[in-house]
Amino acid sequence: MKPQVYLAGPGNRYDPWRSEFKKIEGFKFYDPDIDSNQTSSETFFPQDLTAIKNSKFLIANPGIAPAEGTLIEIGYFYALNTKDPGDFCKNLIIIWNKDRITWSIEFVKKTGFVVETVDEAMTKLLEITKN
Repeated sequence: MKPQVYLAGPGNRYDPWRSEFKKIEGFKFYDPDIDSNQTSSETFFPQDLTAIKNSKFLIANPGIAPAEGTLIEIGYFYALNTKDPGDFCKNLIIIWNKDRITWSIEFVKKTGFVVETVDEAMTKLLEITKN
């Protein structure tokens, strides 16, 4: 069975970053814009959290705008996939755009792998799944 990867962040209508990941073979990618019912938060919120719970990996791309939803998804995945607060989550990859405000970057780096680009995130996903 292919490991599930949850793709958290702005949808393809804003940035086509998710489609790049779907080209990688050997994974089942969960795209909230497609795989959950987006008609209201009453439907997508529980569906997305269930998908996060069922995912082996989470790739987050908070972009450069405020991204509260993405940060909630990251926190939920982190809590589910670490034993103790402060542990590093080896299955979490966060794309931190170089233009994003950096005041919290040191905190963010303690949670999981932090990269600057989609290409770096794709490479990191392949790297961590080989081990």
